[in-house]
Amino acid sequence: MKKKEGRFIKKVGKVVLDYEFYQGEDIYSDGEIEDTILEACQRGEEEELLKNSSDWAVLYHLSSIRENLLEWYPLEKNTSVLEIGAGCGALTGILSKKVKTVTCVDLSEKRSLINAYRHKDCDNIEIIIGNFQDIEPSLDKYDYVTLIGVLEYSKSYIQSEEPFLEMLRVAVKHLNVNGKLIIAIENKMGLKYWNGAPEDHTVKMYSGLNDYTDGSNVRTFSKKELIQLLSEAGIETYCFYYPQPDYKLPKAIYSDSVLPKPGDIRSFKKVYSSPRMYNFYEDTVTDQVCADNMFPYFANSFLVVCGEEKNNVFFATYNRERKNKFQIKTEIIEDLYQKKLIAKCALTQEAQEHIDSMSINRQKWEHTLENVCCVEDRLDENNYFAEFVDGVSLENRMYEYRSNPECFVNETKKIIDSYLTPASEKLIPFHVSEKYVRVFGNNYIKGTYSTKYTNVDVLFSNIKLCNDGKLYVYDFEWIFDFPIPYKYPIWRAAEVLYIRFKQYISNQFSRNDFLMELGFTEEEITVFLKMEEMFPQYVCGIGLKEEYTHNFEKICIMQSTHFFK
Repeated sequence: MKKKEGRFIKKVGKVVLDYEFYQGEDIYSDGEIEDTILEACQRGEEEELLKNSSDWAVLYHLSSIRENLLEWYPLEKNTSVLEIGAGCGALTGILSKKVKTVTCVDLSEKRSLINAYRHKDCDNIEIIIGNFQDIEPSLDKYDYVTLIGVLEYSKSYIQSEEPFLEMLRVAVKHLNVNGKLIIAIENKMGLKYWNGAPEDHTVKMYSGLNDYTDGSNVRTFSKKELIQLLSEAGIETYCFYYPQPDYKLPKAIYSDSVLPKPGDIRSFKKVYSSPRMYNFYEDTVTDQVCADNMFPYFANSFLVVCGEEKNNVFFATYNRERKNKFQIKTEIIEDLYQKKLIAKCALTQEAQEHIDSMSINRQKWEHTLENVCCVEDRLDENNYFAEFVDGVSLENRMYEYRSNPECFVNETKKIIDSYLTPASEKLIPFHVSEKYVRVFGNNYIKGTYSTKYTNVDVLFSNIKLCNDGKLYVYDFEWIFDFPIPYKYPIWRAAEVLYIRFKQYISNQFSRNDFLMELGFTEEEITVFLKMEEMFPQYVCGIGLKEEYTHNFEKICIMQSTHFFK
């Protein structure tokens, strides 16, 4: 370590670490697991640790899913970011790729070293180690300041009668003109807390709902409370976004322009941080919350961009738990002419070929189903764009029949017979090919038929009933040019639909009963299920090795064994 211009400087690769304000002690830590994480980062073995561990700290600090929180946001390239509470650098890397300079502040030397080793090839990152209150007077002004999982801890690090308000005021003070403050924080009224999840910081059930009367120094806020706090800090323009299931491991980002509808959210029993209690079946309650337009109140987390009146990205979802060649992002955006579009882009270089194939796939498959239309699409500068059509997805529409299982089955059958079943003249004899075995294994039905091209993803969620009365398919990601039993994609659509609405109809129809009511034989159900077990392995790797989050799943305790099936 050497002294330079009155500051203690250390370098890890190209990353600069500043020790001028470090007091020699890491007050905040996840314990010994941080040593394991640091050693893995020093050896360049983060991916191996992530795929072989079950420790929440490993998932939280190392998963690329963390990047979903900000990867979609259109940060301007020639700008600067101040990342307060950068931790182990879960977001530092994506910020480094998107902007000119990133200045990190963190209290922990060990976490800062983890951050530095992870991003040692980045020449635009500086990490200042020490208490933010000590460092703050020496900081410059920035185009963006981030408080990601930081605001709630203000009472521990800001000496003030109003530490949360003071943290906001100080953060805003370091913004350039037209700069933006980006905040991510749990919603203390989040639905998961009503349903028995321990408060993320106190690890006590109902701690936030009881307004932290247990004496905790940590505090999160409801949406109304957060808006009031922003107002008191002089922040009057902002946009709220809703990471789902939360800001820590977001798979999707909703906005007030695109909110989830009944059937869209299915995250029940996916718990990674610690064992938890469930008081009710969360997905059905979420459906009602969405139907009643209450999702912004009950969302588990908020992402707030202060200083922003409007953004052209309304929704984003990610597929990171796949093989590299299939990892993509999907967004709903608004173009310069205020027209909504579906946009898809590759998250890895290897996935560009997958993106490039989508418009070609649509052209090949387009006339396979006579009563279904395809949205217009195009490839432009390595990005795929498809027309966003107004309407309701068939999956959302099926919510109307949830209370009448027989109607649910009958309506499903009508859709299958009228729209998803190809005309007989479109059918050709099925035969097994090497390509088929590579994707679906040696699982097939003899003597069946196929279409020339097969879209295996004609799910009810990927088809919209639009204002012109027509059905439109808007997903062409999984179209194959080799023979596949033509009833498999129909079975798959029905299987996924049943899984998503199981809690509503399972008292009257078991899964097999439901499928047989739709005309599938026992042999078809058995073979198609085996095909369905193989297909995710084609997408995610043998043993679903890219879907590593299942290694971290924790025990769920149900209040009523009769209710939960």
